[in-house]
Amino acid sequence: MKKPTLKHVGAAVGVFAAAAMALTGCSASNSSTADSNQVVHLTFTNWDGGMQAAVDQWNKANPKIQITLNKPSGTGYTLYNKLITNNKAGTNPDITEVEYQALPALISSNVVIPLDKYLPDLSKNFTKSSLSQVQFQGKTYGVPQNICPMVFFYRKDVFDSLGLTAPTTWDEYAKDAAIIHAANPKQYIGNFTSTDPGWFAGLAQQAGANWWTTSGNTWTVGINDAATKKVADYWQGLVTQGVVTPEPSWTPQWSTDMNSGNIVGWVGAQWAPNQFPSVAKDTAGKWVAATLPAWTAGDPTVGIWGGETEAVTANSKYPAQAAKFVNWLNNSNEAMTTLITQAQVFPAAIAAQSLPALKTPPPFMPNQPDYNTLMATAAKNVRTFQIWGPDANVTFDSYSNAFAAALQNKTPLSAALDVMQSATVTDMKKLGFKVAG
Repeated sequence: MKKPTLKHVGAAVGVFAAAAMALTGCSASNSSTADSNQVVHLTFTNWDGGMQAAVDQWNKANPKIQITLNKPSGTGYTLYNKLITNNKAGTNPDITEVEYQALPALISSNVVIPLDKYLPDLSKNFTKSSLSQVQFQGKTYGVPQNICPMVFFYRKDVFDSLGLTAPTTWDEYAKDAAIIHAANPKQYIGNFTSTDPGWFAGLAQQAGANWWTTSGNTWTVGINDAATKKVADYWQGLVTQGVVTPEPSWTPQWSTDMNSGNIVGWVGAQWAPNQFPSVAKDTAGKWVAATLPAWTAGDPTVGIWGGETEAVTANSKYPAQAAKFVNWLNNSNEAMTTLITQAQVFPAAIAAQSLPALKTPPPFMPNQPDYNTLMATAAKNVRTFQIWGPDANVTFDSYSNAFAAALQNKTPLSAALDVMQSATVTDMKKLGFKVAG
């Protein structure tokens, strides 16, 4: 699983249709009934590497339902904006990849359809937290593919040399940050990144935040709530002390520092080992993963960073067959084994979390055979937002702008949350959503 594409999320000005209800999702697909001897051809848009292997596996076993995989010209909101634009023209694929954050936007624009009539009971196969990412107003709009719990990666050789173990609380993380930087002023335990809103959202989830909630048709937005400000203030303290670097993730300098050992920790997520070869290629075998530090000792709660589902579009003429494929892809041991080995997915499906393919550690971290056992434990303790907002792209863009400005101007990070709150509420009201306050 590669890093989330919402690292950069262009604004979708004028794209999202105004909606009076919280989320509508009420348009009917142009469904057709396939003859028993008819071969149904479905199109599937997905950008993940390794997905073709799963599609080939399906096509070989299901000659009457054939899937054609299409790679989109753009990922993230570049794709979602196109789906919204093409919806009325009826030219969307039958099935599309959707990140959890973006699903409400596609629901409110009637791009995707509920799958309950085709997949009536998914609750026995997925945790409540996983299903909450694809369920809105009592309807299910996708089958969760993966779960990306946040964890802490660190250079064991550096920590061992200083007599340190992985921090179990954020207080310990701060103390270790000071020790590491004092021992070598070039070294940092990690970075605060102003370019990764999904990263910060996951940390806010762990702290108890709910950025969006709904009651009937009314939304409540709480991006600048007390829990989120606690997270911002914590990182403010580390940045001000100079014990973490404000260098954004994914920059050439960040990669250089990760590779050279100037940055010796990474608050990341399950998919990180798939990124290490391009970020810190010379450090293979030196990193290990540990449970994310907790706010209260012994509390295993963690947030997520990333994750996706597949959804059936309102343009599909064969939604039943499309739903069958989506369920197989994300809820069968056969497909999950392929996605584990070919796309480094950690399954959301509970049964698939014990598959033999997960007994092999990531190639970049061969010295941690229990890597996926750690991920399975973390996955059981995931806490997410009650719901993602219909304009998360605006929220995420605002994060990148407001936090970058705060770091540059040395103003409080918590004040950037007020900017995000205002931008999100203003946009939701402009789109026609009823927002409390």
